[in-house]
This record gives sequence, C-alpha cells and structure tokens, in this order.
Amino acid sequence: MECKATGESVFAKEVLFEGNCEQAVDVDFTLPDYCPDIGKLLKCRLEPMITSREVNFDSLVVEGNARISVIYLDDRDKKIRCCDRNYPFKASVPYDNTTENVRLLVDTHVDYVNCRAVSQRKLDIHGAFTLHLTAVCAKAMDFISDAQGEGLRLRKCSRDVSDLVSFAQCGFDISEAMELGEGKPPISSIIRTDVALCLEECKAIANKLIVKGNAIFGMVYCTEQGDEPEHMEYLIPFNQFFDVAGIDESCVIDLKMNCDSVEVSLRTDADGEYRRIDVDIRAVANIAAYRDKHVEWITDAYSVAYESNCRRKQLKPERLCSTVYDTVLFKQTVDTGDVKIDGICDLWCSVMDSRSSWRDGKTVTTGNLAVCMIVRDPRQGVTYTEKNVRFDCAVAQPAEGQILRSECRVHVKSCSYTITGDNKVEIQVELCVNASVYEEMPTRLVDAVELDESRPKSAESRPAAVLYFAESGEELWDIAREYNSSVEAIREDNDIDGDSVTDSRLLIVTA
Repeated sequence: MECKATGESVFAKEVLFEGNCEQAVDVDFTLPDYCPDIGKLLKCRLEPMITSREVNFDSLVVEGNARISVIYLDDRDKKIRCCDRNYPFKASVPYDNTTENVRLLVDTHVDYVNCRAVSQRKLDIHGAFTLHLTAVCAKAMDFISDAQGEGLRLRKCSRDVSDLVSFAQCGFDISEAMELGEGKPPISSIIRTDVALCLEECKAIANKLIVKGNAIFGMVYCTEQGDEPEHMEYLIPFNQFFDVAGIDESCVIDLKMNCDSVEVSLRTDADGEYRRIDVDIRAVANIAAYRDKHVEWITDAYSVAYESNCRRKQLKPERLCSTVYDTVLFKQTVDTGDVKIDGICDLWCSVMDSRSSWRDGKTVTTGNLAVCMIVRDPRQGVTYTEKNVRFDCAVAQPAEGQILRSECRVHVKSCSYTITGDNKVEIQVELCVNASVYEEMPTRLVDAVELDESRPKSAESRPAAVLYFAESGEELWDIAREYNSSVEAIREDNDIDGDSVTDSRLLIVTA
C-alpha cells in the first residue's frame, strides 16, 4: 500500500543542451573603389554579430553576420584607414526538441583571424569564431511535502528556495542620431566602433519589467585634415519595458544583457560634410524572474505499524542570493617589448575569457584581456601590437549557503592609457560587472512511501519501553526509528528540546 501523499512543485532553469559550433571564415576581400590602396596592413578584426536565434523541433539555428574590418595605412598619405564588410553565416546544430518555451543563449568567441595582402587592393583572409549555444527551459521539480498512512512517521526539511516564475528572452533596439562635437573635423571613414551596455536599474511591476541603463558608444575615425585619428564617446540612455507574464513587485530578477550587433551610418550636414551619425544597436535581455518560496520536503520516513520502504530521488533546487551591477577599475602596466612608443594612435581592450567564483563576500572574476594598440614607433613607423594581460576584479556581494555558485558577465566599458616609458604603457580599464550568486541545494528526498500490509509490526514482540544510552550528538530520529518510537515521544519522556542529544546520557524510549 502506498501512502497518501501531498505534492508540491518548484520551478528552476534546466539546461537541455550546451555545446559549441565553430564557424570558419575564408574570404577574398577586395577594397571598394572609394578606398585608397593598401600601403601597410595593421590589423584585421573579426566581429560575429547575431541577427536571429531559433529553436526548432530538430535543430538550434543561429544566423548573423561576420564583420571583417581591415585597418591599414594607405599607400599615398600614410593615413590610418579602415574598410569593413559583412559576410552572412548560418549555423545549425541537431537538437531533438520536445519541450516548449526553450530559450537559446548564444555567446561568441573569436578564435583567430589571419590576413594577407595579395595586392594593394586584394586580401586573403582566414579565420574562425565559435558560437557557444545553451538551450534552457523552465522545469518543474515535483516532490511530496506531506504523507499520511497508518503509524507513519516523517522526517522533514524546510528550506527557502527561488521559484522560477518566468524565463524570458526579449530583443530590443537602441537607436540614436548624433552629431560630431564642436571643433571636431568631419569624418572621412570610421576605423573602429565599440558598444558597452551598462545596466542601472531593473524593476518588476505587474507583468512588466522596467530596465534602465546606458549604451556607451565609442568611435574612432580618420579625417582628411590630420594624420591622427579622432576619438569620440557617446552616452545613449535607454529605458525599456518588457512584457513578462507572471511577475510582480515581489519577484527578484536575474537579468543578463548582450549586444548582438551594431550598425553605424554616416549622413552629411548642410555643408555636405559627414558630421552626423546614426547608430542602431540590437540587444537581447535574458530574464529570469524568481519568487521566494518556503518549502518542506520529506527526507526520511517509516511506519510504527508496518514494515515500510521509501523510494527516493535527487532534487536540485536553487536560491538566488543576490545580484549586482557595478563598474570596477582595473589598472595594469603593459610592456610592448621590441615595439617602441613614440605615440599611440589608438588603443582598445576586449575580454577574451573569464571565470567567476564567490568567496569571502565577493564575486571574484579573473580572465584575459587583449590590449590592442596602434602605435608610432620611431623605427617602424605606424605599427600594430597586441598583448594579453591577466585581470581580476571583485565586487561585494553578500550571500549565505553551503554551495554557492556565481554567474557573471564582464565586458569593457571604456579604457584609457598613460605612456610611462619607451615600451611601457599603463592602461586604466573600466569593467562592467553583472553578477548573480546562487545557493545550490542538492537534496536526496523521499518520493514515495510504501507500507507492506503483509508484514505488520507486532506490539507483543517488543517491550513497552527500553533504556538506551545515547552518545552526545546522536540524532533522536535514528533512535526513534530503531526502537519504533517517535521523536516527539523521546523529547517528552526525556525533557529534550532539540533534534539531537547534547550530552551522553541514558534515555527512556517508549514504543
């Protein structure tokens, strides 16, 4: 006979698929007619941009563009130039999908890119980037919180867990029309652009999420008037409302944002000069909304009337302890080795990889930062050099629990530099940190209790009471189960308040 049980559920994120998909880039790149001839190659950049992600019944599909930007010195004026072009890609990974409302998370990583000038107008480019795909859904974790049966005794554990209310993925656009600042020369061509999304506020109301932040748009461009590139930075505030069913003010939110792509268009002013810029940023918000829930589940059970058997299963609920959005300043002196620095034309940084953990009240992230520099060397002229440096950053994030896991995204907000020697430069990098700390609670619990009515426990075969010498720290539950009693009876008969024996002593155990 199976006992009558009361069931409950909590929801959590479940990873259905996680894997990598490598995309090769092999192209012959020819400069358009409006670009001057190549005198010296400096840097070839590869930037994967996502335009769509789909979860089909048999595959995961990601589409986008691989943007190739070739930075070079022109053959005539020895100015820094850039020419870029988008190459569409489509990646499909086999996936047997039988679950509804699956969200596809995509991270990109550039593996390498090599560029060789075949002529002054033609380039041979080979590279590769990796798409890291994660298919996630909301999964119900069912358990029994109570059970009834003849002579049944239950051992319960109560915990505060995070119940996943909604797991949503919302795309949004940030568009802005801008003009060059007063005194800035007009744009001849854009050398480089960067975007950083910095979250400032995330607030849940009835079925909606309000997200406020800033897009930091940086641009480096060349002019016809001078030899040095011009640098501009714009702060683009955004305020987004997302429809997220089921959430309200009681929810806690874990929000991670990605910049999928950025498009920049130049427009002329009344004088016919390129002084106006249209910026279109495509971003995606991955939203996990939780509500705190106090639950009880059964960790052990027995019957004083019949022999019993417990079926068990493993449960892995989580509790979102805290989230933090912060900016950390990282400083490091970079040695350029054989490259001597007479001046720096451009310097930018990007996070190559990172790993986060929680310790001592902080989320600590370590990783590699690529420091990319176009410098003026007194012997080589304008040249490109790149150095990798280790970085670490920490943000205060209070959390409690036995098993704590940190999920963190780090990206570069801005960077500046100071030349400190012939081959040394100190970089100051502002890093945007978006971190969440979860307590993991793996628990082996009782899924069902079966009473064997053919094997009753006879009252005549056991004494009404026994004297038992208990060691300090011994659990009352173990004693009660051994002698077919109950924890409550042992407490009452021996004047004990807790769940274990504090001092070695003799106990009366009644059946």
